[in-house]
Amino acid sequence: MPHGRLPVHVITFPFKSSALQGQLPTVNPAWRPIVNPTRRLNLVENLLFIHKRKFKTTMKLVRLIGYITLATCLVNCSDQYRIDGQTHLFPDGTTLFLQRLNDQRFEIIDSATVKNGYFTFNGYQHEPAIAILVPRDERASQVPPLLLALEPGTIEVVFDSTTHLSGTPLNNRLQAYEEQRQTFDKHIQAITRLYLSDYLTGRLTNSTFTALKQAFEKEQEGLGQLTREYIAANTDNVTSVYLFLQNSFLFSPDEQRRLIDNAAKEFKKNPAIQKFSRMLSRMKNVAPNMPYTDLTLQTPEGREVTLSQYIGHSQYVLLDFWASWCPPCQRQTPFLKQLYNRYGKNQLSIIGISLDTDTQAWLDYVHENQMEWPQLGDPKGWDSDAILSYVIQGIPHFVLLGPDGTIVANNPSEEELNSLLSSRLKSK
Repeated sequence: MPHGRLPVHVITFPFKSSALQGQLPTVNPAWRPIVNPTRRLNLVENLLFIHKRKFKTTMKLVRLIGYITLATCLVNCSDQYRIDGQTHLFPDGTTLFLQRLNDQRFEIIDSATVKNGYFTFNGYQHEPAIAILVPRDERASQVPPLLLALEPGTIEVVFDSTTHLSGTPLNNRLQAYEEQRQTFDKHIQAITRLYLSDYLTGRLTNSTFTALKQAFEKEQEGLGQLTREYIAANTDNVTSVYLFLQNSFLFSPDEQRRLIDNAAKEFKKNPAIQKFSRMLSRMKNVAPNMPYTDLTLQTPEGREVTLSQYIGHSQYVLLDFWASWCPPCQRQTPFLKQLYNRYGKNQLSIIGISLDTDTQAWLDYVHENQMEWPQLGDPKGWDSDAILSYVIQGIPHFVLLGPDGTIVANNPSEEELNSLLSSRLKSK
């Protein structure tokens, strides 16, 4: 070793995995190297190099987190909806429910409170869906729900006696339909008011009744045609699914099949439409001359019986599928009483089959309206076997059976039923 010079030691740092742990490098305390002053610059360079690597790693991690956050935001933001609503129909403090159609049922997904005449909903919806707005209080039974398409974007809503939708593609389409529908509704309401006014004041003559009836039927026909055209032109979106299910009676069974066959795949793959298609395939089972399908039902006392116990006693049988909450069913109660009194139970047996899920409401209605013919029920309501077995798309729904238990007519109107019975039975 040359005189006067210190030995040069190679500095080795056994670092822990500090860069991965987010810490500064640390020296193993078991090492006690003698640092040569001439090597101090290299030591600093080493530390700076390590720090630089750590900084790059950290920035990569930050960028990765940023990309993930951005991607998540892009996905969620593209699915985000906002409903900005205003109303003069409901006072401040009123709770409004947003209900989304799931299969064939509306489920509450959110609520908002009216404040200064405004309300807001925010949420996410990946695929467009049908939804309604309904108030929480007693007005729910007095005010028709507001129908809208729940889809990404800002949806502008006016919830008053006259509703308005705008802001997103499907809601713009719905609004165009609603404007025309509301025009028909106003005409129908005006005709109804004239009829009631003349009826209550005793001024209703046969000629006036005929004129009002023709005007009413013309408006109904126009409304039906409007709805048919909208459904046929919009089978590529969810709005037509809902309107079709609500107004399927506007189409004959053959028209229903053709519409579904020619519809877009979005329409066909809808679970409710698939269920409807299965029901359509059963139409042949309820055609004239086909045997009736037996059902297991409940008596008012809760006893389980079968429909076959009431059929096949050498008389005609009229099955009346109905529910106490159904206004058209309520309007047909006097008609059923007339049939019962005209033909008597020896010639015609009427069997009421209630789809009420509220047993007490069913029993109360039967008692209050003195419905003397046999009453049976299925508390499963629209999930009952009767719905599929007899292809029931709406109530009231009549099925007339012959003495041998075969079907004479499935879902005849009052006029058709009167004609069928008068040609087969004698009045008392």
